Amino acid sequence: MSISRRGLLAAVAGGCIASGCATIPLVKAGPYRARGAGFAVTLSRPWSDLTAMSFRPTGVRVLSIDGVQLNQLVIATIEPQGALVRMVDRDTPRPLYRSDMGETELVEFVIDSLATLEYQDPQSTNLRPQSLAGAPGVRFDINTRTEAGLNITGTALVARAGENLNLLMFLAPSEHYYGVFAQEIDAVFASAAT
Repeated sequence: MSISRRGLLAAVAGGCIASGCATIPLVKAGPYRARGAGFAVTLSRPWSDLTAMSFRPTGVRVLSIDGVQLNQLVIATIEPQGALVRMVDRDTPRPLYRSDMGETELVEFVIDSLATLEYQDPQSTNLRPQSLAGAPGVRFDINTRTEAGLNITGTALVARAGENLNLLMFLAPSEHYYGVFAQEIDAVFASAAT
């Protein structure tokens, strides 16, 4: 069975309407500052804001072009003792950000957060310095897979902004979707400014 992008977005929209949210906000191309984010990025195309349907806490925005299973851009500013993901239940701990984390711990925070979602055995590779909104940070690549076995490739960039953590992350299936958006995502990451 083949699902088109239009069909997938219609299904997501239908699920949203059925669950009580009225619309999926559209983020226009151009400068974008996510609510609660300490920085802005420039988007070269419109994105759908699927934050309301994602399992993310306040301060974490999830944008997508084709649906979160096919591509997602996460934009976040996380305060100390904040998280990248919501607590699923009281028995499942979630990683919390601490302002005293070193660069390696920041990478582990992101990877451990992904492991609490539907991603299997997430791994970080190719750690390298890159600034985020003028602050020194670390960028890294992500390799993981869904429970159904779909290989996922991603990239993330984290940097401290005072006591808070600024984060950009893009995830997409390794086959086709990641490669299609890689250059565009590099430009989004490079555009981050306060």
